Amino acid sequence: MVERQPKPRSCAAWCQKCTMMIPVIFVLAMVGWSYFAFIVAFGSRIPDLAARVIIAIVYHVLLIMFLWSYLMAIFSNPGRPPESFYLTEEEHTAMRASDRGRSVLDSISARVTVHERTAAGNMRYCDQCKCIKPDRGHHCSMCMQCVLKMDHHCPWVGNCVGFRNYKFFVLFLTYTCFYTLFIVACCAPFIAEFWNDKTNSSAKFHVLIMFLVALVFFFTVFGLFSFHAYLLLNNKTTLESSRAPCFRGGFADSKHYDLGYSGNFQQVFGKNPLYWPLPIHSSLGNGIEFETRAYTNTATDVPIVSTTNVNNDSVP
Repeated sequence: MVERQPKPRSCAAWCQKCTMMIPVIFVLAMVGWSYFAFIVAFGSRIPDLAARVIIAIVYHVLLIMFLWSYLMAIFSNPGRPPESFYLTEEEHTAMRASDRGRSVLDSISARVTVHERTAAGNMRYCDQCKCIKPDRGHHCSMCMQCVLKMDHHCPWVGNCVGFRNYKFFVLFLTYTCFYTLFIVACCAPFIAEFWNDKTNSSAKFHVLIMFLVALVFFFTVFGLFSFHAYLLLNNKTTLESSRAPCFRGGFADSKHYDLGYSGNFQQVFGKNPLYWPLPIHSSLGNGIEFETRAYTNTATDVPIVSTTNVNNDSVP
């Protein structure tokens, strides 16, 4: 599937991109400091060599998985609409004509598959990107592009979270919780000892501060992880949780993409359990067409529509 290449960035866009990376640099700096505080300052206080080795091994495994997921969320393209969704200059000019806009979009929609509409029932169109928005796609004003299955723009990864990196983002939250909780659990039995230590050792203050920072980060990230676990199991994005998508016929349906807990989980993580804990792309579909639940007549409970518009090929 062909994907339009992004336009070259202007100087202002590059400045904005660099500014967006400040929170990322802060997180990486905190991780670097915590490595010193845990391995050097805290590790040197553990008298049992076997316990020190086991703790160091578990710590490094969690750290590697955390950094791997984090970097994948940062540097992975969240997904852009393919070329067929973009209008030519002639089509865009005709669409902007006050008396032809909707008819032009309706004629162009014949070459793409879209079901979502605006609240007024019109085709969803992005004037900045000059493209028809795919189902579940939205324009990000920070990234200045339309994003497939856009969830939100996350300042902590300096990137949009969308179809191609949502799994990485969820794993990043998961391993952040494990990483910080492990630090808290390891340090907690020694905190009283460190606190009562009357020496002015710098190691003492590194460990105490690391414990408090890890505790705060765990509770903060756990709240965000819980929210995205709910979204994942109900097949919603952050945007869809606040406003249900609209479809042909003018109806909004907050459970349009709900396939049940198992189906919803597999849509993001794939069907192979071996890939679930790894930050490698295994999501089902192409980010444009999505399998949907079967609709039922509430009076007779008889299915009236069942769509399975899903393609298991990933967007390159």
